[in-house]
Amino acid sequence: MEIKYFDEINKDVLKVWYSMPSKYDKYKKRYSKKKDADLHRLNKKLKAGLKRLDINKLDDEIADALVDEVQTFAVRTIGMSQSAVDEIFKKDYFEHSKTFIERARQVEPEIDREGIFQALRNVWVMHSMQMYLGQEVEITDSVFAYSMLYPLTDNYLDDPGISKADKMDFNMRFREKIKSGHGQGRNEAECKCFEMIDLIEKDWNRFDHPRVFEGLLAILDGQNASLHQHGMKSLFDKDLLSLTFYKGGSSVLADAYLVKGVLSREEELFAYMYGVILQLADDLQDLEVDLKEEHFTIMNIQGTLGHLDTILHKMLNLIDHFIDNHYEQNTKAQVALRELTHESIQLLIFEALMRSKSYISKAVYKRISEGSHFSTRAYKKVEKSFNKQLNTIVASL
Repeated sequence: MEIKYFDEINKDVLKVWYSMPSKYDKYKKRYSKKKDADLHRLNKKLKAGLKRLDINKLDDEIADALVDEVQTFAVRTIGMSQSAVDEIFKKDYFEHSKTFIERARQVEPEIDREGIFQALRNVWVMHSMQMYLGQEVEITDSVFAYSMLYPLTDNYLDDPGISKADKMDFNMRFREKIKSGHGQGRNEAECKCFEMIDLIEKDWNRFDHPRVFEGLLAILDGQNASLHQHGMKSLFDKDLLSLTFYKGGSSVLADAYLVKGVLSREEELFAYMYGVILQLADDLQDLEVDLKEEHFTIMNIQGTLGHLDTILHKMLNLIDHFIDNHYEQNTKAQVALRELTHESIQLLIFEALMRSKSYISKAVYKRISEGSHFSTRAYKKVEKSFNKQLNTIVASL
């Protein structure tokens, strides 16, 4: 099984990054006090509706009213087109999420809220990929198994009761399981991880769809390589940019293969670049946390050396390049997802910069804040309230 193919894609996307300008001149002013008021109004209506909604006995009237509120907000406040909103909301993400959680608890009764959120985030990315690639939006065995691998492997590898030698041994045997399909777990936790690979193979025969399993190996290799980011003795120990791109890109590319099985070159580049952008945004969000844990990234290293302005501008240019040159618009779903993706990424960056204000210049912070739909104060307040509500929902599922 050949993984060098993923290295070549990584090199291609790195070339795109290096070609991006270090100046950004496409800032747009989108903030208004009315949008803050709309955000607070939506938050109040969602909280009131969710209190009345029994998650285990869905009331269609209440659920539909909440969806209508979100749709109206997306069009009137965010500025998304009605056609895009209609296309996205016709998929029943809520029911799929509930189905996933029920199945997850059958496999891992002790799974906590953090593990559920971790898995669900991947489910939602895979649902978007299903839409983009023209597949049915559903919880396939592959969607379920791959999303469950995150909390299952994390819980096992984070267990202080398991020795480092046993964890390294597990990694080698798990890699062989992905590579050949052979091997069994030596305890209950390991068996659950190995069973997820068997589930994936039910959807995709490894001989007919080798890239599916190469993608899984690439993710595993990317995760192992990222261990070198911990406690680096020198900034020149490792190529952090390449590690970052490989880890993020291979993750979403694996999503795409697990959804479709076979991809065109353009579909591969789309998925890989999307993953890179999400990884950069994630590193930006976790800048200070990573620093405290001595997990070094290109974001926190640059942030400690000086302002993030240059790397942030390259990132914004990469996002524009991705949206303009790699996002297909051949179907209604692709057109709708393009709008949603652009708005979501912008929100991720704004959210990240709220936590890392001291790492960018005042001028850049001002321009990005003005480019957000909402003020920092309003967004923080609503985010805190919404996260609390999400915890309540998950606890009741």
